[in-house]
Amino acid sequence: MLTTILLARVLLPSDFGLIGMLSIFIALGQALMNGGFSEALLRKKEVDEEDYSSVFYINLIISAFLYLLLFLGAPWIGEFYHQALLVPLTRTLGLVFIINAFSYVQETRLQREMRFKTLMWAHVPSTILSGIVAILMAFQGYGVWSIVAQQIVVRLAYAIQIWIFSKWSPLRRLNIAKAKTLFSFGSRLMLSTIVGAVYGNAYLMVIGRFFSPSLLGFYQTANNLVEYPAFTFTQVVTSVTFPAFSTMQDDNMRLKVNYRRTIQQLLFWMTPIFILAGVLATPLFRLVFTAKWLPAVSYFRWICVAGVFYPINSYVLTILNVKGRSDVFLRLEIIRCAIATIGIIVTIPLGIKAVVIFQVFNAVVVFFLNSYYSGRFIGYRIFQQVKDLLPTLMLGISVGGAVLGLDTLVSFLPDVLRVICGSVFGIGLYWLGAHLLKFSPWLEFKQILSRYPTIFFSNRAAVS
Repeated sequence: MLTTILLARVLLPSDFGLIGMLSIFIALGQALMNGGFSEALLRKKEVDEEDYSSVFYINLIISAFLYLLLFLGAPWIGEFYHQALLVPLTRTLGLVFIINAFSYVQETRLQREMRFKTLMWAHVPSTILSGIVAILMAFQGYGVWSIVAQQIVVRLAYAIQIWIFSKWSPLRRLNIAKAKTLFSFGSRLMLSTIVGAVYGNAYLMVIGRFFSPSLLGFYQTANNLVEYPAFTFTQVVTSVTFPAFSTMQDDNMRLKVNYRRTIQQLLFWMTPIFILAGVLATPLFRLVFTAKWLPAVSYFRWICVAGVFYPINSYVLTILNVKGRSDVFLRLEIIRCAIATIGIIVTIPLGIKAVVIFQVFNAVVVFFLNSYYSGRFIGYRIFQQVKDLLPTLMLGISVGGAVLGLDTLVSFLPDVLRVICGSVFGIGLYWLGAHLLKFSPWLEFKQILSRYPTIFFSNRAAVS
């Protein structure tokens, strides 16, 4: 996020728009390359070295083939968007396919072994290094190439570290039979991921095709500011809970209890972030990104509303994977993609603002669809889910209204003071409301905090 902010202050919106035009091709390539093998390896009860090695070699073969396709198709992509610069950008950015092929299996092994601290030590330095490289290049005037360098460096640094930390190397053989077994489960997830990639990047592709790179840059930046924290947080939670839930896949009661607690915690922490960010968007953008990014504010506010549902929509599908119902997962992705396609066709003639408003509507519809199907497999009805989540949403909306009123009163203050006043007041009011209303996520959080002094001193005593 810090890198994005610094790059946005230096680069032009059109630079971000050019990268946004390539998002759908990169996402599709990643979906095809992975093929659902990672989820299949995580879910399989017993995995041996031949399983890992077979997936590793298949990933390498597919990644090389996909890069060749992207390299040859780059001129067509440039012609589709009427942007000649996209040809070299596509051929360079496509290298992430081959780089990622060297880290997928090692990452899956560490997730299966619940070694998340090791994954963290690989992610953090990679992110910092890529951010430094991108910022230095941006200040040197490399423009859009600084964003490309960031994406390549972060994946390359991560692949090198994960290879070292995992202390694993593949066997010199490929077992086709085992690969087919894994693919039988992963193929539907692959199709689901492909459909999801089309759905998730359709807005960028259509806006990039019919509007200028600058307008796409405004939209993409506003969208990324919501999606990055939402999906990063959700990915972290999912990477931990999916292996854990897989061990209790036959115990619906335990699944329901733990699933319920997790979605309540997700919504409890993400709701105030997006609501406060949306309310304080104008001073926030002017302060952080400079005034040249103010056209993105109107998009950002609507996307923040959708952002409240993003973590839940992504996470609820975990239950389907745990239960091995990749067929239902695929069905939901197709339905979601169909709804998005119809919405884009209807709203694109009305302008980007209409597309963004539909995005909010679609997020709500997808929430009900995903929750209904996932809840059926663990006895957690949609009515119960709404009942559990509604108090948090109502509290968040109420706090947002109060912060909006305060910000209107102090609009004469400098932007930094407006953001500080609104944030402190909003967070304090939100926590106070959660305390008075005795929300279960808040009570659980307090219980966790109350254990830390005991844990700290007991650890010191043990060391002594």
